[in-house]
Amino acid sequence: MTKYLFLAGLVLVVWWAWRKARTDRGTAAQRARDAERMVECAYCGVNQPVSESILANHRYYCCAAHLRQAQSEDT
Repeated sequence: MTKYLFLAGLVLVVWWAWRKARTDRGTAAQRARDAERMVECAYCGVNQPVSESILANHRYYCCAAHLRQAQSEDT
């Protein structure tokens, strides 16, 4: 009987640790995602996270193609 109680307790501890690890990972990723600043592309106006943007001449661009197009229009 004791070994069944021990086994049930062990299963509960493993289940609790698994749920806690899964929940902690999700909330940390959510906080990191929420904290990032959004910027607007100087060429097309699309908003995106600053980490995915290209900064050139104090302006943000959403992709290299828009950066090239903006530079070619300036000259």
